[in-house]
Amino acid sequence: MSKPNKAKLQQQQKKGKKSTTTTTTKKELTSEEYIQQGEKYASEYHFDKALSSFENALELDSTNTLVMDTIGEILLENGDIEKAKTYFLKSIKTDPEDSPSKYMNLGQLVGGDDALNCYRKGIEIMERELKQLIKEQGSKYNDLQHIPRPLKSSIAHSEEEEEDNGDIIYESDEDDPIIILKQQLCSALCSISELYLTDQCFDDDAEDQCETNLKRAIGYSPNSPEPYSLMASMKISQVKNQEAIEYLNKSYQLWEHSDIDDRPEFDYRFNISLLFIELKENRTAVDILEQLVNEQDNIAELWYTLGVVYNNLNEPLSAQQCLLTSKELLKIAAPQGRDEELEQLTNTLLKKVEIDVSKLSPEEIEAFNNESEEEEIEGEEMDE
Repeated sequence: MSKPNKAKLQQQQKKGKKSTTTTTTKKELTSEEYIQQGEKYASEYHFDKALSSFENALELDSTNTLVMDTIGEILLENGDIEKAKTYFLKSIKTDPEDSPSKYMNLGQLVGGDDALNCYRKGIEIMERELKQLIKEQGSKYNDLQHIPRPLKSSIAHSEEEEEDNGDIIYESDEDDPIIILKQQLCSALCSISELYLTDQCFDDDAEDQCETNLKRAIGYSPNSPEPYSLMASMKISQVKNQEAIEYLNKSYQLWEHSDIDDRPEFDYRFNISLLFIELKENRTAVDILEQLVNEQDNIAELWYTLGVVYNNLNEPLSAQQCLLTSKELLKIAAPQGRDEELEQLTNTLLKKVEIDVSKLSPEEIEAFNNESEEEEIEGEEMDE
């Protein structure tokens, strides 16, 4: 269940909203009690039980769009796409103005103009809610205090003292409703931009729309990596590689030193490394990929890609190690299903790299082995 929907459901319960009917089931629970039950199951990852509880709540309160949205989200999580769609559409038909989340979720399930319309409607509602929140704060609103913060750095630094000017200070971005909305707006505008990079790329104004929406996204959340990396993708498509490098570096710098729990998702970071490789920024790609294999060392494609980059950097011994690891992982995974394409790519590059290794002097090989041993010892000491 998304955080916005969970928060709204909790607010709804606090207000003591009555069910549209007083009829009870054999368990004699009210709609609000079924919602609480569903939230408990969802928090424990018992999604089938949560789904049943929310469906019972909806039977007692048939116009509760937040419950419809929540059911849709659980179905989406379970992979039941078509049924999820029906709940989001039903919610929109029941009350088209109460929540942006149904539009954002539905936008993921449709394509082209339909997706654009969903995202735009969701953004319209979010911007309306944002204006209302700012209005409620009145003269106490300070835009600089409601900018999503950078990701926490793993590098030690002294804590800066914050002045208390009577403004509302939140311990984290997750507690600040204005920041939450700005982050959601940033994400929604990025979703629109992605459409203009893919489904809508042949529209006459695709480039202008993509850039305009990404600049709006950066305006709402200047410390979010995603709009900068999407801007880099757009610049690559325009063959403006130097501008692409600048945007991609900006994106990477926002999470380069962040704590492991605060870094962007694994797949996102892998895709960023691929963009750096495409732009021939191989050293930065190595830094990202090495970080990824330290987090998860059993993915053959990851080791193959790292082998590719070391080969690009003319470091054949490192490339050989990575490619041999990829080959071994592919062998282990073979009984569950072979990845013949990756096997071929790995073996082809490994043959080339082994030729390069054969041309190295004994001194170069010895120096590499000594360095590897030192790094291994340092790693063991850090683990202790």
